Amino acid sequence: MRTCPNCKVSLEGELIWEHFYREKGDEKIADEIASYYGATRTEGRWGRAISLYDRDKDRTVAYQCPDCKHKWERK
Repeated sequence: MRTCPNCKVSLEGELIWEHFYREKGDEKIADEIASYYGATRTEGRWGRAISLYDRDKDRTVAYQCPDCKHKWERK
């Protein structure tokens, strides 16, 4: 889900590659680490939605918006 169903804020975070480039300061290292996440320099973003996990079911059962705190069921 790209936006919160309640407040419509974007749930897409920063580019994964940019995060690791800023952290490591090296393009080659950022390329390598981003590839572990299936990301490239222009594709692949962190998600902002908060996953709500049920231990008994051993899976994510819902999500929550980090801004308005609205919760919705996993489909």
